[in-house]
Amino acid sequence: MKLDQLRAFVAVVETGSFRAAAEAIHKTQPSVSAAVKALEAQYDFALFDRDSYRPTLTADGRAFFKQSKKLLYQANQLENFGHNLAKSAEQPLRLCVSQMALTDQVVGLLKQFQQQHEQVSLELTTDHLHGVQDHLIKEKSDIAIGPSYGLDDRHVFIEIGALDLVCVVHPKLLPTLQQGHQKVKPQALYSLPHILVSQDADNQGHRFLLPAGKRWYVNDFQVKKTLIQAGLGWARMPYYMVRDALEEGRLVRMDVENFISHNQTPLYMIRLRQQALNHEANLFWRFMKQALKRPIIEP
Repeated sequence: MKLDQLRAFVAVVETGSFRAAAEAIHKTQPSVSAAVKALEAQYDFALFDRDSYRPTLTADGRAFFKQSKKLLYQANQLENFGHNLAKSAEQPLRLCVSQMALTDQVVGLLKQFQQQHEQVSLELTTDHLHGVQDHLIKEKSDIAIGPSYGLDDRHVFIEIGALDLVCVVHPKLLPTLQQGHQKVKPQALYSLPHILVSQDADNQGHRFLLPAGKRWYVNDFQVKKTLIQAGLGWARMPYYMVRDALEEGRLVRMDVENFISHNQTPLYMIRLRQQALNHEANLFWRFMKQALKRPIIEP
């Protein structure tokens, strides 16, 4: 039995086909098939039911798959441990944070970690929506912080806080939009751009959209806030980002009929289940879990 054979077998199970497995692990389809057959020949039992259209695990195959996942996880941990031992210098902590998740609480936690572990350098990147989890999948980051976009059984995640989201608009626009009503009807917003943060306008992944109307896409929340304050559109924003503008009257909250204008969404610390963390990432993960058990000192 070889680890490459186990990786091929697990890839077939997780992707649902030999062809998809070959693409996922960058092998040819014949080599994936040969790896699975070699395992079956070595242990003299069938891993898959060949009568099904798609690869379906046999009872023995399900048991073997469960143990294979455990072994591969341990092998990945050992490989990362060996790499860390081979390098004399500390590795940076690669952290990806959702653009909307840099709350006072999260920044306070980062500050506390830096004060307690001055030797750890940080590579901090930001992204939005599913892009945060993509950093983990593409191994660009060790740990991510953000909402639940893209989370599934590939991830381990711990709730670390919550984010208040509010619908805001320029105060001079609100009376016209309300048309004498307490709530704004969706049709009244169709001519006013809904401003959204997105890296790719063709694949936004936004959950809260009106069925019609203008949409403008920008790269970050600061641009989004600036446009709304100029009266060029409306949007849902993290409350902590617009708190000053609301208090000073540069923006006002808005309730839209049949639309989630205000809500609270959890924030999570996230890592890949099958990816072993290096020493620095483990330090951060353990620190965050411990810090959440005591009051957070905000900056």
